[in-house]
Amino acid sequence: MGGKNVKNTIVERVLQIVAPHLCFGCGKIGAVLCHDCKYNIIDEPFWGCIVCGKPKREGVCTEHETSIEKTFVVSQRIGTLETLINGLKFHNNKAAAQACAELLHESLPILPSSATIVVVPTVRSHIRQRGYDHIDLIARQFAAMRGLPIRYLLRRATTDVQHLVGREERRTQADRAFELVETDDLSMGPILLIDDIITTAATVTAASKLLSQTGLPVWVAALAYQPLD
Repeated sequence: MGGKNVKNTIVERVLQIVAPHLCFGCGKIGAVLCHDCKYNIIDEPFWGCIVCGKPKREGVCTEHETSIEKTFVVSQRIGTLETLINGLKFHNNKAAAQACAELLHESLPILPSSATIVVVPTVRSHIRQRGYDHIDLIARQFAAMRGLPIRYLLRRATTDVQHLVGREERRTQADRAFELVETDDLSMGPILLIDDIITTAATVTAASKLLSQTGLPVWVAALAYQPLD
């Protein structure tokens, strides 16, 4: 396994030389997301309720029942950000994970040193298709940038996928999608739950409900908000 990983790393580095990255936004050679395009995304943050989309800072509307205390969303899933996420999820561009982590790093405020990062588990079939867990790649790099621990407190209990179903079915699926696993030796909190895209907030709401059983406050961070059509 180790030899295979080394080989893949060498191949990736060679490809960077013979076929350098192009910015997903402007096409400039050198990085998957240039400084200017990164700034353009960060400069238009999403300040809204992740459940209904109404204007709201650091959280969800009070009429929605959730265990989420704060939310941080980089921007809406449009333009360059959408192309970047799609490159990572659907076109095997692993380099996009670094750019996604940088967007989170530069968009989120300073977090408590006692915070713990938790990843929304990806459906195994999607991991097999891509050859990697895209959310885990982003979260690991973000955790390294912030010097925070990452813990795998959740695991998938079902194989349901949500992209072809409506709001109510998403909520039903999400409610049974996860199980809470190891919770020993956690820091004082908060728990920062990381996902890539929020559409109805069903996934992060269900995951946060489980994580709240630790007794720690739960915050949510995501790259993009995309309302369900």
